[in-house]
Amino acid sequence: MTIFIDPPARGLLVTIEGPNGAGKTSLATAVAARLEATGEPVHRTCQPSPSPLGDMVRAAERDVHGRALACLVAGDRHYQCETEILPRLRDGATVLCDRYIESSLVLQRFDSVELDYILAINRGIPRPGLRIQLLAAPEVLSERLAQRTITPERRFERVIGPARELELYADANALLTEREQLPASLFDTTTTAADGLGAVVAELILSRR
Repeated sequence: MTIFIDPPARGLLVTIEGPNGAGKTSLATAVAARLEATGEPVHRTCQPSPSPLGDMVRAAERDVHGRALACLVAGDRHYQCETEILPRLRDGATVLCDRYIESSLVLQRFDSVELDYILAINRGIPRPGLRIQLLAAPEVLSERLAQRTITPERRFERVIGPARELELYADANALLTEREQLPASLFDTTTTAADGLGAVVAELILSRR
Protein backbone atom coordinates (compact mmCIF):
# COMPACT_ATOMS: atom_id res chain seq x y z
CA MET A 1 0.00 0.00 0.00
CA THR A 2 1.36 3.40 -0.97
CA ILE A 3 1.94 6.04 1.68
CA PHE A 4 1.00 8.82 -0.73
CA ILE A 5 -2.25 10.40 -1.86
CA ASP A 6 -2.51 12.00 -5.29
CA PRO A 7 -2.25 15.80 -4.98
CA PRO A 8 -4.34 18.30 -6.97
CA ALA A 9 -3.41 18.17 -10.65
CA ARG A 10 -2.91 21.92 -11.11
CA GLY A 11 0.22 22.41 -9.00
CA LEU A 12 3.51 20.55 -8.68
CA LEU A 13 5.08 19.46 -5.41
CA VAL A 14 8.88 19.42 -5.64
CA THR A 15 10.83 18.08 -2.67
CA ILE A 16 14.51 18.85 -2.14
CA GLU A 17 16.39 16.40 0.04
CA GLY A 18 19.90 15.42 1.00
CA PRO A 19 22.32 15.32 3.93
CA ASN A 20 23.18 18.29 6.08
CA GLY A 21 25.54 20.55 4.15
CA ALA A 22 24.44 19.39 0.69
CA GLY A 23 22.91 22.77 -0.17
CA LYS A 24 19.15 22.22 -0.04
CA THR A 25 18.25 25.74 1.06
CA SER A 26 20.62 27.37 -1.45
CA LEU A 27 19.12 25.29 -4.25
CA ALA A 28 15.55 26.13 -3.23
CA THR A 29 16.42 29.83 -3.25
CA ALA A 30 18.02 29.64 -6.71
CA VAL A 31 15.21 27.56 -8.21
CA ALA A 32 12.52 29.86 -6.84
CA ALA A 33 14.24 32.90 -8.36
CA ARG A 34 14.50 31.20 -11.76
CA LEU A 35 10.85 30.12 -11.75
CA GLU A 36 9.59 33.50 -10.58
CA ALA A 37 11.51 35.14 -13.44
CA THR A 38 9.43 33.09 -15.89
CA GLY A 39 6.17 34.09 -14.21
CA GLU A 40 5.67 30.67 -12.64
CA PRO A 41 3.74 30.86 -9.34
CA VAL A 42 6.08 29.50 -6.67
CA HIS A 43 5.70 28.78 -2.98
CA ARG A 44 8.76 27.93 -0.89
CA THR A 45 8.47 26.07 2.38
CA CYS A 46 10.40 23.67 4.59
CA GLN A 47 10.02 20.90 7.13
CA PRO A 48 9.63 21.13 10.04
CA SER A 49 7.02 23.64 8.95
CA PRO A 50 7.29 27.43 9.40
CA SER A 51 4.54 27.36 12.03
CA PRO A 52 4.26 27.21 15.84
CA LEU A 53 3.97 23.42 15.55
CA GLY A 54 7.11 23.26 13.43
CA ASP A 55 8.93 25.48 15.93
CA MET A 56 7.97 23.03 18.67
CA VAL A 57 9.37 20.12 16.67
CA ARG A 58 12.68 21.94 16.18
CA ALA A 59 12.91 22.74 19.88
CA ALA A 60 12.10 19.11 20.78
CA GLU A 61 14.89 17.60 18.69
CA ARG A 62 17.49 17.88 21.45
CA ASP A 63 15.56 16.08 24.20
CA VAL A 64 12.88 14.00 22.45
CA HIS A 65 13.95 10.77 20.77
CA GLY A 66 12.65 7.71 18.94
CA ARG A 67 8.96 7.17 18.29
CA ALA A 68 7.96 10.28 20.24
CA LEU A 69 9.95 12.59 17.95
CA ALA A 70 8.88 10.62 14.86
CA CYS A 71 5.23 11.24 15.78
CA LEU A 72 5.83 14.95 16.32
CA VAL A 73 7.55 15.23 12.93
CA ALA A 74 4.80 13.27 11.16
CA GLY A 75 2.08 15.31 12.86
CA ASP A 76 3.69 18.54 11.75
CA ARG A 77 4.01 17.17 8.21
CA HIS A 78 0.31 16.20 8.05
CA TYR A 79 -0.71 19.58 9.45
CA GLN A 80 1.47 21.45 6.97
CA CYS A 81 0.17 19.41 4.04
CA GLU A 82 -3.44 20.15 4.99
CA THR A 83 -3.03 23.83 5.77
CA GLU A 84 -0.23 25.01 3.49
CA ILE A 85 0.95 22.60 0.80
CA LEU A 86 -2.36 21.28 -0.56
CA PRO A 87 -4.01 24.75 -0.74
CA ARG A 88 -1.04 26.09 -2.70
CA LEU A 89 -1.15 23.11 -5.06
CA ARG A 90 -4.87 23.66 -5.62
CA ASP A 91 -4.04 27.25 -6.56
CA GLY A 92 -1.68 25.91 -9.25
CA ALA A 93 1.65 26.80 -7.64
CA THR A 94 4.93 24.96 -7.80
CA VAL A 95 5.64 24.15 -4.14
CA LEU A 96 9.33 23.79 -3.29
CA CYS A 97 9.67 21.89 -0.01
CA ASP A 98 13.06 21.79 1.72
CA ARG A 99 12.94 18.29 3.33
CA TYR A 100 10.04 15.84 3.19
CA ILE A 101 9.47 12.14 3.87
CA GLU A 102 13.10 11.16 3.08
CA SER A 103 14.25 13.12 6.12
CA SER A 104 12.07 10.93 8.33
CA LEU A 105 13.35 7.81 6.59
CA VAL A 106 16.87 8.99 7.45
CA LEU A 107 16.74 10.82 10.77
CA GLN A 108 14.08 8.73 12.49
CA ARG A 109 15.75 5.50 11.36
CA PHE A 110 19.02 6.82 12.80
CA ASP A 111 17.00 7.44 15.97
CA SER A 112 16.16 3.68 16.07
CA VAL A 113 12.57 3.93 14.84
CA GLU A 114 11.35 0.98 12.80
CA LEU A 115 10.88 1.58 9.06
CA ASP A 116 7.30 0.25 9.00
CA TYR A 117 6.38 2.57 11.87
CA ILE A 118 7.76 5.61 10.04
CA LEU A 119 5.82 4.72 6.90
CA ALA A 120 2.62 4.07 8.82
CA ILE A 121 2.51 7.41 10.65
CA ASN A 122 3.27 9.31 7.44
CA ARG A 123 0.65 7.57 5.30
CA GLY A 124 -1.66 10.00 3.51
CA ILE A 125 0.81 12.75 2.58
CA PRO A 126 0.73 14.19 -0.97
CA ARG A 127 2.83 12.45 -3.58
CA PRO A 128 5.66 14.66 -4.92
CA GLY A 129 5.63 15.33 -8.63
CA LEU A 130 9.42 15.59 -8.56
CA ARG A 131 12.00 14.49 -6.01
CA ILE A 132 15.38 16.22 -6.01
CA GLN A 133 18.10 14.56 -3.96
CA LEU A 134 21.46 16.21 -3.36
CA LEU A 135 24.63 14.46 -2.31
CA ALA A 136 28.30 15.31 -1.86
CA ALA A 137 31.52 13.65 -0.74
CA PRO A 138 31.55 13.06 3.05
CA GLU A 139 34.68 15.15 3.55
CA VAL A 140 33.09 18.08 1.70
CA LEU A 141 29.96 17.83 3.83
CA SER A 142 32.12 17.76 6.96
CA GLU A 143 33.96 20.90 5.86
CA ARG A 144 30.71 22.75 5.21
CA LEU A 145 29.23 21.71 8.54
CA ALA A 146 32.39 22.83 10.35
CA GLN A 147 31.67 26.36 9.13
CA ARG A 148 28.24 26.40 10.75
CA THR A 149 27.25 27.25 14.28
CA ILE A 150 25.36 24.14 15.35
CA THR A 151 23.15 24.80 18.37
CA PRO A 152 22.36 22.08 20.93
CA GLU A 153 18.83 21.78 19.55
CA ARG A 154 20.20 20.52 16.23
CA ARG A 155 21.06 17.10 17.60
CA PHE A 156 21.20 15.23 14.30
CA GLU A 157 23.73 17.61 12.75
CA ARG A 158 26.01 16.98 15.73
CA VAL A 159 25.78 13.18 15.94
CA ILE A 160 24.79 11.48 12.69
CA GLY A 161 27.91 12.09 10.57
CA PRO A 162 27.94 12.63 6.77
CA ALA A 163 28.96 9.07 5.80
CA ARG A 164 26.12 7.46 7.73
CA GLU A 165 23.65 10.09 6.56
CA LEU A 166 24.57 9.42 2.93
CA GLU A 167 24.03 5.69 3.47
CA LEU A 168 20.59 6.26 4.94
CA TYR A 169 19.62 8.64 2.14
CA ALA A 170 20.65 6.00 -0.40
CA ASP A 171 18.42 3.50 1.42
CA ALA A 172 15.52 5.97 1.47
CA ASN A 173 15.91 6.66 -2.24
CA ALA A 174 15.94 2.94 -3.03
CA LEU A 175 12.77 2.40 -0.99
CA LEU A 176 10.87 5.26 -2.64
CA THR A 177 12.10 4.23 -6.08
CA GLU A 178 11.22 0.55 -5.75
CA ARG A 179 8.19 0.58 -3.48
CA GLU A 180 6.58 3.86 -4.54
CA GLN A 181 7.89 4.07 -8.15
CA LEU A 182 9.14 7.55 -7.29
CA PRO A 183 12.81 7.84 -8.33
CA ALA A 184 14.77 10.95 -7.47
CA SER A 185 16.76 13.22 -9.75
CA LEU A 186 20.22 13.08 -8.17
CA PHE A 187 22.73 15.94 -8.19
CA ASP A 188 26.24 15.88 -6.72
CA THR A 189 27.24 19.20 -5.13
CA THR A 190 30.80 18.13 -4.28
CA THR A 191 32.31 20.50 -6.83
CA THR A 192 29.21 22.39 -7.96
CA ALA A 193 27.49 24.68 -5.50
CA ALA A 194 23.82 23.89 -5.14
CA ASP A 195 22.79 27.41 -6.14
CA GLY A 196 24.62 26.82 -9.45
CA LEU A 197 22.17 24.00 -10.17
CA GLY A 198 19.22 26.37 -10.02
CA ALA A 199 18.84 26.76 -13.79
CA VAL A 200 19.05 22.99 -14.38
CA VAL A 201 16.45 22.14 -11.78
CA ALA A 202 14.17 25.00 -12.84
CA GLU A 203 14.16 23.67 -16.42
CA LEU A 204 13.39 20.19 -15.10
CA ILE A 205 10.42 21.56 -13.19
CA LEU A 206 9.13 23.57 -16.14
CA SER A 207 9.26 20.47 -18.33
CA ARG A 208 6.75 18.82 -15.98
CA ARG A 209 4.31 21.72 -15.81
